[in-house]
Amino acid sequence: MFCSILQTYIHTTFSEVSWWHVVIFGLLSLALSVFLLIQGKHSMYEIIVLGITVYISLFLLDLTVLNRLDSTMCDGFGFDLASEYDRLLHGADFRRVEMLANIAAFVPFGFFLSEFLLSSKRFGVWHLIGKVGLAAFGLSLFIECLQLILHVGFSELTDLVLNTMGAIIGTTFALSCRKVIAICHKRHRLFIF
Repeated sequence: MFCSILQTYIHTTFSEVSWWHVVIFGLLSLALSVFLLIQGKHSMYEIIVLGITVYISLFLLDLTVLNRLDSTMCDGFGFDLASEYDRLLHGADFRRVEMLANIAAFVPFGFFLSEFLLSSKRFGVWHLIGKVGLAAFGLSLFIECLQLILHVGFSELTDLVLNTMGAIIGTTFALSCRKVIAICHKRHRLFIF
């Protein structure tokens, strides 16, 4: 039951995004990448990772706000944090799927933003997690405020927490991938010599 609801939720969510929005986001990300490439201050890897981060941010904004402007999803707004957690514990499978989607949506954002920050400067683990968490919280707060102002979707406090958690999971994944690559690179060198 839960898996079928998850599959339906993902299919419905991504089928709502217009193809021309995807093209526009790609062109905007590409324009930013070309601009940074012309400046010559960043490496190619940094430019690609930043372009992907911007693309993901625009996609999330479209998915949660712009796409819903013409829809009839303006049912109401949830601000009561206690009732949100009560719905988590005693709610339907759809609510759990929605919460899982809020976490999963920000994992790529956290991953690619971490990669950009790590490639441009050296950060400690907690400093990096703090920066990415703050950026994800800011993006999520911006989206929630737009939803509130434009009366689209649900503006919920739990979305802020779940989106930030997703970005932190993405950061942890990026750090883990870098560690595994470093270990494999070290073993490969030892094997060669």
